[in-house]
Amino acid sequence: MLDGLAMAAYRGVMTMAAGTAAVASVLPTRRALADRLGRLEPGMDGGESTPVVWLHAASVGELTAARPLLGRLREAFPDRSYAVSTLTRTGLELGRRLGEIDRAFLFPLDARATMRRVLRALPLEASLFTETEIWPTCLVELEAADVPAFMVSGRVSERTMARARWLRPFYRRALARVTCCMQTEDDAARIVALGADPARVRVAGCLKFDGVTTEPPEEIGRLGAALGLGRRRLFVAGSTHEGEEEAVVTAYRSLVTRHEDVLLLLAPRHLERLAEVSTTVRRAGLTMVRYTELVTGDARAPDVAPPAVVLLDTVGPLAHCYGLGVAAFVGGSLMPVGGHNVLEPARAARPVIVGPHTAHCADVVERLVAGGGAVRVRSEAELTAAMEELLASPPRMLDMGQRARALVESGQGAVARHLKIIAARLTTLRHGRSAMYA
Repeated sequence: MLDGLAMAAYRGVMTMAAGTAAVASVLPTRRALADRLGRLEPGMDGGESTPVVWLHAASVGELTAARPLLGRLREAFPDRSYAVSTLTRTGLELGRRLGEIDRAFLFPLDARATMRRVLRALPLEASLFTETEIWPTCLVELEAADVPAFMVSGRVSERTMARARWLRPFYRRALARVTCCMQTEDDAARIVALGADPARVRVAGCLKFDGVTTEPPEEIGRLGAALGLGRRRLFVAGSTHEGEEEAVVTAYRSLVTRHEDVLLLLAPRHLERLAEVSTTVRRAGLTMVRYTELVTGDARAPDVAPPAVVLLDTVGPLAHCYGLGVAAFVGGSLMPVGGHNVLEPARAARPVIVGPHTAHCADVVERLVAGGGAVRVRSEAELTAAMEELLASPPRMLDMGQRARALVESGQGAVARHLKIIAARLTTLRHGRSAMYA
């Protein structure tokens, strides 16, 4: 009874939110709300019978991690169509560029009407959602439509477990028939504690360990040439948040007087903050140039000499930029955000610096730190000291980078384990359809 009341209350709130969004969406300044009402763009809204596999990923990091799985699914089931939804515009932009994906859209508000609108538009055969993206109404509607749902690379944080008493009434109903492919044994135990069926829970590993390893695009080579890498070194600060750019820039200003060959690359997590970050750099008295200015191949591209900051102003190249650097700081960790993908610099064999707030990637960070591939700092002063120690000792940077890459290699295989679980269900569905129409 408690579960039913909780779900009813949740649905009421989300229905009101969707109604408000529908009214506000007619305003020119509220176009983004209309995109969250489950109304797919022309060419995406039905009119076909090809079964659709729908993957939902929160943003760029989760979508990038799931990309190899999508590729393997396409190879195994080429007669399906593959759709992706995200919560962010940057994720949507990336989704529209990936060859593994046929269509991309913003995830609708988690209300019954918006979800049913999507389900009517797409002939779904299966739905996958990444990491922590548990949306109760969506999962209940998928179950009612007899569409199997899979939680992939699933994780449940200690913070979520601290609220388990309040979340369980929502999650128990939603997770009842979800196949949960969890990252670790701890995550598996936690999802069961939140209400998942133990018989449907598997430990399949973290998809981020099996990230795509593609050849760097030509523009990355142009960036390296423009920066004079070889005679200069690049320190990369990736996925940074408000407050972290200032800390990194302050540390860089202090260090560049002793390490005159070092350049800094800043990659804010959210591109809408580019103007703010630019102001931070200029207030520090540093030369700043945008990534897109350097990779155009234009002979008039600005010359960059230390001390200077390169601002990554586009989505996609960060993983390859880590490979150009000698060391990396991964943001969302000095500020209380929860941390971001430390495996990209580790895969590139670069030593990693993180702050104290890494709940979103706790297991991986702990393994990196314990294995000597990463260091944890707690303040701007400790960040400066850690950068100093690395830049002053190239042999130590090389050793830490090799240790970091070894950890990534030891954790690979998650894509194959996920594929085995999902493919078994899709194959069963295919055989069921064949028998029905025989």
